[in-house]
Amino acid sequence: MKNLSESIIQILSNKKAKKEGLHVKHIARHIYNNNRLLFTDEPELDYEKLKDRVNRILLYDVNKKRNNRFARVINPKTNKYRKGRYKIR
Repeated sequence: MKNLSESIIQILSNKKAKKEGLHVKHIARHIYNNNRLLFTDEPELDYEKLKDRVNRILLYDVNKKRNNRFARVINPKTNKYRKGRYKIR
């Protein structure tokens, strides 16, 4: 499995995701589907644990004072942050 931060950047680099952002559960689902191995004896990757790790990475990066790569998405109607949605800065 690749580095999670690199995977998140790759997913959020999509043209539509750059503008509108994606929810944490969709980002985690993309990573989960990309890293599933068919027909192997390795243990299955747990989706909930993966989603928690992705969320932790995004929250930590957004709350850093400098050099953050990700940003939260703002709802244009309410001017508040959309819960769980992130995009590339």
